[in-house]
Amino acid sequence: MKRIVLVLLALGSGGAQAAVAWAGVNASTSGYGVHAGVAVVPVPFVGTLGVEASAERAWSTAGPSRLAAGLTVRDLNLPLTRVDAFGTLGGEYRTSTASQPAALAAFAEAGLRGRLAGPAGWRAFARANTSGAFGAGLGLELRF
Repeated sequence: MKRIVLVLLALGSGGAQAAVAWAGVNASTSGYGVHAGVAVVPVPFVGTLGVEASAERAWSTAGPSRLAAGLTVRDLNLPLTRVDAFGTLGGEYRTSTASQPAALAAFAEAGLRGRLAGPAGWRAFARANTSGAFGAGLGLELRF
């Protein structure tokens, strides 16, 4: 019985590097912005399920701004490396511009995260949405 309890406790606990909350800045092919999220539940052997929101401003004043929120899976350990993977599915709103109206779309984002020093880390990502837009970017992130 004692072994079963120990196994259940081990399965129910999150990874050593799992974050409770995170926030960061990023630069992408379409603009620059901020993101923040919070962990909801650890998933044994997989990572952490959480919610994340982001806001991005276009590089030029003629481009649309982007607001997004989604469900994310983070802390997907990549064995023998010092990085982990993440993926997000959600919805986004792009503001109107002179050449295009405001639009809602679903999006998917995936990337890698690594540690720099203490709670600071880097992140690289790629994303696509149902409106046909693709992008990629780099950022810095603080994990709490």
